[in-house]
Amino acid sequence: METNIRHDGQLSVVELTGSINSGNAHEFEDALSGEPSSEEGVIIDAGGLEYISSAGLRVLLAAKKRCKGKIFRIVNVNDEVMNVFDVTGFSEIMDISRAVRQLSVEGCDRIGAGACGEVFRLDDETIIKLYYPRVKKEEIEQEKALAKKAFVMGVPTAISYDIVEADGRTGVVYELIKSKTIGELIRGDEGHLEKYVDMYAAVCRQIHGIEAEPGQLPSFKDINRSDIPNVTGITEEERAYLHRFLDLIPDRMNCLHGDLNINNIMVHNGECCLIDMGEFSTGTPMFDLSRILFSMEFAGAAKGEFNSFYKLPQDIVTHILHLFLEKYFGCPLAEAEKTYPDAAWLYPLAWFRCCTSLLKGDRWGEEKRAMALDILRTQLIPFVDAQCGK
Repeated sequence: METNIRHDGQLSVVELTGSINSGNAHEFEDALSGEPSSEEGVIIDAGGLEYISSAGLRVLLAAKKRCKGKIFRIVNVNDEVMNVFDVTGFSEIMDISRAVRQLSVEGCDRIGAGACGEVFRLDDETIIKLYYPRVKKEEIEQEKALAKKAFVMGVPTAISYDIVEADGRTGVVYELIKSKTIGELIRGDEGHLEKYVDMYAAVCRQIHGIEAEPGQLPSFKDINRSDIPNVTGITEEERAYLHRFLDLIPDRMNCLHGDLNINNIMVHNGECCLIDMGEFSTGTPMFDLSRILFSMEFAGAAKGEFNSFYKLPQDIVTHILHLFLEKYFGCPLAEAEKTYPDAAWLYPLAWFRCCTSLLKGDRWGEEKRAMALDILRTQLIPFVDAQCGK
């Protein structure tokens, strides 16, 4: 057993090599006796640790107690040592993370890209979603955890495997679904558009029909609230209206995807499968439907033009939207509130999305920003006032 202690900023990093057992645990204890010697705490790097006995575990427990409120984290743990931590319960009382598998995408086919990263085919069975460096590790871990939760809860989604490192970037390995998205099917076979929209509406109803337990998943209302500080070009009073609007939305425990556009739904052997589960959460299903409405209508192209996001003429996109809403509700949208009261929130939530998306950053041009400001001031704020009885 060997230990090497170095300092990384305000943290002590203890690097372990070899095996820790009853014969050398006292040496391990002596090595850690001065820790934490740094202001923020201790990181135990177990990348070279092959085995640890109960004697070594007690040394770790004592070191953690000395840290009190400071950081005490064990990282780069191999499967065998992780099994010891799991069966003894240490993984439940300490912050412990497994070693990350190292891969390379050199020579792999790049099969897709999005706002957060790129997708590469690793082999005939798996793909890797490789995130851009700006994406935080915590966000990647959350997306992986949410994908697993979705699968366990019965949501039709791709099986997720492990978090890996590939060429200096972090990624998640998923099963390779050998199929096309609903969007690709529509673009290649417009003659059967209605059949594909039927499938679209059915899978949306399926996920919305699953209810979570309180605290089981993030609240989509909270996710939306976190976007409000990033809105630019509005007054603080107008910003307060955005918060007030969210306060008015009824709380629901229905499962939500967060971005149910036709490019995020694969069709495999006639069954739909959702991808990109990073915003898997709970709330009224109108959150999901309002994002579809936003992307197809408010963020879409002008009538008669080509919609570059959906890779279809805008007239076809508009037809898909109207057909989808009718099939989802089982009646024309104008009649939906009779049997589905939350439908009253569909357009107001789409107005809210216009504000938090079109008025954030510099992705959208001045024409879209002007439209969003007008919607905020002539539609959303009067709606909030009406709801509040003003």
